[in-house]
Amino acid sequence: VGIVGSRRRNESSDKAILRQALGKLVLKAQEKDKAIKLVSGGCPKGADRFAEELAKDLKLEIKIHYPDKSKLKSNTRWAYAEICYARNTLIAQDSDILIALVHKDRKGGTEDTVKKADKLGKKIILL
Repeated sequence: VGIVGSRRRNESSDKAILRQALGKLVLKAQEKDKAIKLVSGGCPKGADRFAEELAKDLKLEIKIHYPDKSKLKSNTRWAYAEICYARNTLIAQDSDILIALVHKDRKGGTEDTVKKADKLGKKIILL
C-alpha cells in the first residue's frame, strides 16, 4: 500500500483519516491471511511521516523511496523536483493500492504519483 500526500495535509485530523483508511485495508488483508507492506517517500511532513508512524504503530513493514540525491544534476528547484518525480514512479510501481492525502489544488508530487499509479492500473484511494 503506497501512502503519499500533500505536505499541507499535516494535521492530526489528516493522520486520523489516513489511519482509518489504512485500518480498513489491514482488516481486509487479515481476513485473507495476507500481510500489508507500506511504501512511501520519506518526506518529514504530511502523509509520508504519517506512513512511517503508522507502520510503527501497526507493526507493518515499510519501504521508503527517498529522492536519489546522487542523481541531482544541479542545485535548482527543478533539478530537485526531477529526482522527486523519479521517486514517485518507484512508489507507484511498488504499490498495488495507493492512498493519497490530496490537497484541493491537486498539483505537485502527490498528483504526479496518483497519475502514475493510475496509468499503471493501480487502485487509488483519494482522501
